[in-house]
Amino acid sequence: MYNNNTKVFFTTSICVLIVAIVMASWGFPKIVRQQIKKNLQLDNSSAMFEKWRVLPMPLSFKVYIFTVTNTENVNNGEKPVLKEIGPYVYKEYRRKRILGYGDNDTIRYMLKKTFEFDAEASGELSQDDEITVINYSYMATVLTVNDLMPSALGLVNVALGSFFPNLTDPFLRVKVRDLLFDGIYLNCVGDNSALSLVCGKIKLDKPPAMRPSEDGNGFYFSMFGHMNRTESGPYDMVRGTENINELGHIVAYDGKTVMNQWGDPYCGKLNGSDSSIFPPFQDGVVPNRIYTFEPEICRSLYASLVEKRTIFNMSAYYYEIDESALASKTMNPGNKCFCKSNWSDNHDGCLLMGVLNLNPCKNVPAILSLPHFYLASEELLEYFGGGVKPEREKHTTFAYLEATTGTVLKGNQRLQFNIELRNIKKIPQLERVPTGLFPLLWIEEGAELPKQIQQELLQANTLLTYVEVARWVILAIAIVLCVISACMVTRTGLKPWPKSHNSVSFILRPSNTVNINKGR
Repeated sequence: MYNNNTKVFFTTSICVLIVAIVMASWGFPKIVRQQIKKNLQLDNSSAMFEKWRVLPMPLSFKVYIFTVTNTENVNNGEKPVLKEIGPYVYKEYRRKRILGYGDNDTIRYMLKKTFEFDAEASGELSQDDEITVINYSYMATVLTVNDLMPSALGLVNVALGSFFPNLTDPFLRVKVRDLLFDGIYLNCVGDNSALSLVCGKIKLDKPPAMRPSEDGNGFYFSMFGHMNRTESGPYDMVRGTENINELGHIVAYDGKTVMNQWGDPYCGKLNGSDSSIFPPFQDGVVPNRIYTFEPEICRSLYASLVEKRTIFNMSAYYYEIDESALASKTMNPGNKCFCKSNWSDNHDGCLLMGVLNLNPCKNVPAILSLPHFYLASEELLEYFGGGVKPEREKHTTFAYLEATTGTVLKGNQRLQFNIELRNIKKIPQLERVPTGLFPLLWIEEGAELPKQIQQELLQANTLLTYVEVARWVILAIAIVLCVISACMVTRTGLKPWPKSHNSVSFILRPSNTVNINKGR
């Protein structure tokens, strides 16, 4: 009886070991992946869906403005001296309006952003602060006319004297609230035929930054007011219910699968998410780059993997934008299609590091860069007498991603908007100014997980750690049981399985062998 029990124990321990090996190597990981997929996929039943649809906390939208301290000197040809003022802090709320579901596991939605001034976070700064900045819309109009129809520049400039209030030089004295969201009034009432042409062109093109006045006699120009008034989209995003590795990928925007403004499928390719959601890192594979699609600049940007770090008591992968993203074509030949001619009097945009011509995207000769021309050509810094100093910690774009869920623990996107100040002899306001790329402002858009969600994620990671430990403990126990049972079998002198003398006797039992011999 003892021997029989030992055999049963040994056989059972072997079976337990086999099951433990299967569960440790395949079963537990599959169960965990399925549970993560269930919680992250964009489905009404998932834990993530409502947090994705309505962001549970506002983003921080910070604006830093470059005020000009020596306008008279610049008007006489000297280098500009700038002073950065900010941040003016706004709470940015995001809400998605679901339009429906499409083919290839996609969801279609509109994105609505709402901005509220955060007086407490802004400290002593007020939206009523008076600032002196480059006249962004005036320079955009002059540069556009100069490039398309130089002979009409003088006539149009006379009309712009009525269009822009107090137009004595290329600088604008304005309140912060008017520049950013409320709008600067631009007059369309007058007898000048060129003024009618300018206003008619604006009515026809309907640029987002121009809002028609209530009486129809002019427009209000603001940098970000249009984002507070209208939705962007529609976006078509992969839901991840079929392939979790594709979760959050934007496959179309405004019905287009390629941003054809760049005239090239490589530069126009839609890569990455809308920055609100990323897929989990599967099977330990850590992507070298993460991509986000930015409709405001009609392209995708990427950040590159730097290293693994710890933040909020959790392990995360730290990504940061590098110089290749906005590199010149000589350093990154793939960027050639982003370079368009006539953004500058001196350059075609392809010779300089760190700048992107937004004219193909917004039909305005605006130039994008990182704040203070971080990672850009030093030639751009030589234009200024002071006030522009790039620093990595203050001016880079970065994100911390938690690998198991793809959650952004903390991140900031920083972008600067510039326009060329060009010396044009035909224009009294510009006949003496030095030519160069002039910054208006830069923004920092970002957030970090609230304490409550940090705690939830930390608890989930702790639970996953317990599961990970449990599967190896079970395997270890199974091995120990197997060793103990083998030792018991050895001590009792039992053979775990009958010894086979040859292949025939293994197949044919002894009784059958006897019968065969008798037949002879």
